[in-house]
Order: sequence, then structure tokens, then C-alpha cells
Amino acid sequence: MSTIQEVAKRAGVSAGTVSRYLNGHQLKASNRIRVEAAIEELGYRSNYLARSLRSKQSMSIGLLINNMLNHFAVSVVAQVEREMELNDYNIILSGFREDREVFVRKLENLIDRRVDGLILFEAIEDDRARRLLEQSGIPTLSISNPLPYSCVDNMLAANRASCREVTGRMIEAGHERIGILAASQDEYVSRERLAGVLEAFDEAGLPRKNAVVRIGGYERECGYRDMMALVNEDGMDCVFVLNYGRSQGAQQALNELGLRVGEDISFACYDYLDTKTYFHPSITTVCPPSIEIGSRAAREILSMIEEGRLGSGKTTYTDEDIAWLPSIIGLKGC
Repeated sequence: MSTIQEVAKRAGVSAGTVSRYLNGHQLKASNRIRVEAAIEELGYRSNYLARSLRSKQSMSIGLLINNMLNHFAVSVVAQVEREMELNDYNIILSGFREDREVFVRKLENLIDRRVDGLILFEAIEDDRARRLLEQSGIPTLSISNPLPYSCVDNMLAANRASCREVTGRMIEAGHERIGILAASQDEYVSRERLAGVLEAFDEAGLPRKNAVVRIGGYERECGYRDMMALVNEDGMDCVFVLNYGRSQGAQQALNELGLRVGEDISFACYDYLDTKTYFHPSITTVCPPSIEIGSRAAREILSMIEEGRLGSGKTTYTDEDIAWLPSIIGLKGC
């Protein structure tokens, strides 16, 4: 039985090129002609369909995502899709926009489509969803937000550990009072990040009240307003921003106040960009591991399908990348 790799070898192109052709993407004329000839010679399409029918697999993965405008989520989805292409799988992408009823309905729709595996991003805990997953017998992986179900495995970023480490380094640099811009504590990731900050104060033997926390929305304007308050009302000269949108507003506030990062104020944040390139001076940044989580999630769900293995309630963590740059006054080695 021919495989996508054999088609690629016969055509003299990469497996990714063959996958793009099969998924309707435009190729250079020369590549398209070679791929079509190889498919016809090897009978790849008929073998693909026969394999699907014999195995009773749909060769598809259901991907249910909360917010399709979220940069981290989009990066994860792109990486999952790339891995699936290389393994002859398609993804069925659906969103639920923080709506519990939509989440349950779309989860049921994906199960009814007989997908071979499910990847849930920022899933909502719901008894109806739990029953659907338990009864479906479909391998399921939850990303970003853990589900406490015995039939689901979880794959998370190590948010708590990263925030504990950055805060600890700030304390080591001599900052015993630190301003914290956190997001709503209704969400798991936000709670984990703030918990990591507070653990660093505990480990240093400092009172938690020394973490001057302002909680607000994810929007840039909320970060701007709260950063102004930390400086003007709370007198902070060291700030850690725990999410991307708020960090953009915070940096705008610092610019307007004329405060120089790394000279007048210590500053660290979460970001998706390489701050070494975009900002001067460079900013100590925690970068969510979207590419690594996307790749690991795709490989794990494919492994579960191949082995006939359902979720068991286990949780694995992926380390975040911390770029230690000269934005924390007194911190050695940056």
C-alpha cells in the first residue's frame, strides 16, 4: 500500500508538498504535474480511501477552540495542522467563543462526525461534556485549560513555574515590592500565573502584600490604565505584566511617563514577539511555547489513536521560554 512519503519520493518533492496538493493548495505547475503522475502510478487515492474504510477511521481530528483571535491559540492550531498534514490527517476546526452551550453543542457535533481524536483548547468544564467524552470512546487531549476527567489527558504550559522564576529573580535583584498586572482570575492560566508570583514571595520570606496586584481586562487600554496607577498611585519601580495585551498598554504608559526600562524602572512581561528585535532596551520576556505545544499535542493524539489508547487523566507540562534581558535593575547575568 502506497504512502504519502512514497508519492513524494516518486514525484521528487517533499511530503508536505504532496499534502498541500491533497488539501487543495496551489502548487507550481511542474510540482503539480509530478505529484499527479505519482499519485496515478501508485494508486494513492484509492489506497487512501480503502485504508479509511477498512480501518473505520475518518482520518480527521476535531479541534475545538475558544477564541480564534487569540495569538497563542492560532499558533498552536497552525502547528497542529502542519503535523496532521504530514500524517495524512485533516482537522475539523470549530470555535465556541466562551459560550458554554455552544461548546457542548459543537463537541457533540464533532463526536457525531466520528473524528478519530479530539483536541480541546481552553475547554469549559461541564457535566454534559464529560458524559459525551466518556461515552464517545474517542482519544481526547485538552490544551491550556485542564479538564478533571479520567477520560481526558491535559497538556499545559508551565505558567506557574515561569512566573515564580521571574518574580524570584526580581526579588534577588533587590526588589521587595513588585507591581503585578494580572488578568481576570476566572481563568485557569491567569490564576496559575498569579499563584506563581505569590509563591516566589513565600519562598523569599516576604509578605504577599508586597506584591501590589492590579487585576483587569486583557485589553491594551486596561494595561495602560493600571500601569499608570502602579506608578502614580502605588509608587512602583518594578513591574511584572502577566499577559500580552496588558503588557502592550503598560509599555505605552511607560513611554508617556518618560520612564526608561532597565534604568528608571524594572520591567518584565509576557509577549509573543522577540523583544530583542522590537524594543530598546530589550525586555525580559516570558514566551508561551505555542509551537512546541502544538507539535507535542498533535504527536500525542496521533499516538493515542494508533495505540487505541484513551485519556487517563494525566497532565504534562511544557516549559516556557524566558528571555533574560537587561530590563531588571540589579539583576546580574543579563
